[in-house]
Amino acid sequence: MSKRMDKQAAMHDFWQNHVMDRWQYDLIEIDQRYREKKESIESGFCDTFQALCAQAARQQEQGEKGEICTIYFSFLRTSILENSAAYRLDAYDENWFLDRTECSVVWEADFIFAPLFRRMAELETVKSCYARKITSMDIERIKLIEAIKYHLLTVEFMRSMVPMLLECQGFCQMAKSPKICLLAGEYRDQSEVLYAHPGPADKQTNGAGA
Repeated sequence: MSKRMDKQAAMHDFWQNHVMDRWQYDLIEIDQRYREKKESIESGFCDTFQALCAQAARQQEQGEKGEICTIYFSFLRTSILENSAAYRLDAYDENWFLDRTECSVVWEADFIFAPLFRRMAELETVKSCYARKITSMDIERIKLIEAIKYHLLTVEFMRSMVPMLLECQGFCQMAKSPKICLLAGEYRDQSEVLYAHPGPADKQTNGAGA
């Protein structure tokens, strides 16, 4: 068997025995953590959103930004590699990604991603059993693949929070377009609509230049 096939066989065994479907067991922990800290998790998310809206309002008062048309919740792959569940929230006016006045804050989705980071750390120990055929770089790639599942859970949490966000004082006071959208996705990439007003909106939208 070639070295390449040895590597492939090792990766197949590693995935089958230590990765595949393991994320499902994390759902119980995530749900429990959310139930235990529901109030602080939700208030923390709302506070971050409030800070974004307040920042946008200040920029509008200074004539640096127009009505907010889009608020984008970005999943950051680079943060995941650093074991940080950071999401970037950006507020854009009618210029969308060409909006020259940056308006952003960061929110941490630790309560969802903590089990993933722990599992990946455990894989670093397990890989020693595979005679160097499984590397830390392989585990990084696995982490990014697995992280998408946790991102989808985060998007559903965000969606559930939309009614509270729309009642946020900062959101109500900030100048915004009647057709404002809240989107979630990878940074400046394909995104999913969390909220669009008025009327129905497409389920998927692409970032500028995508």
